[in-house]
Amino acid sequence: MRRIILSIALISILIGVTIISISSIRVPDPLHTTSTVFKGKIAKEDNSILFLKDVQKGKNISISVTPQNSSDLANLRIINPKGTLLFDVNSSQPLFATINPTISGNYTAVLTNLKGSEIYTESMFGSAILFDSNKNPKVEIKVIFIGVIVLLIGIGALILWIILEFFERLRLRTRYKQAT
Repeated sequence: MRRIILSIALISILIGVTIISISSIRVPDPLHTTSTVFKGKIAKEDNSILFLKDVQKGKNISISVTPQNSSDLANLRIINPKGTLLFDVNSSQPLFATINPTISGNYTAVLTNLKGSEIYTESMFGSAILFDSNKNPKVEIKVIFIGVIVLLIGIGALILWIILEFFERLRLRTRYKQAT
């Protein structure tokens, strides 16, 4: 029983570390990758502001905007840390854009309602690494979380094995003392 638990623990730790390391290679700097999501309504002539902090120069950023219906007209602007306008477009269709930042810092995306009534939109502003060609979040981030869970299961099983081994040795030592 104890050998099975030890085997499960070691295999889980090995698999967890392997998954995390392979997935981390495919996702550059996962601890500094951020994204901002907005799902909701924007009132008449109002706007929604999405912030992306600590963007590194040369690492792509992306925005995905999906209005609820095709008659909702919205303006999208992306502004760099110095206040320079990098991207400005009006659209009523789903929009996906990728920009290569020329300076590091905090970037802002401003989504403005240009329609007379409120509009509902789903928007995501983040690192291009987080998006695949279908505008969905990439799998690698989820795989890293799975690797962490498998690693934690392995560590838990190893702790259980250590406790069982301790009590077994304690039982054997007590039996040995009673026999002598």
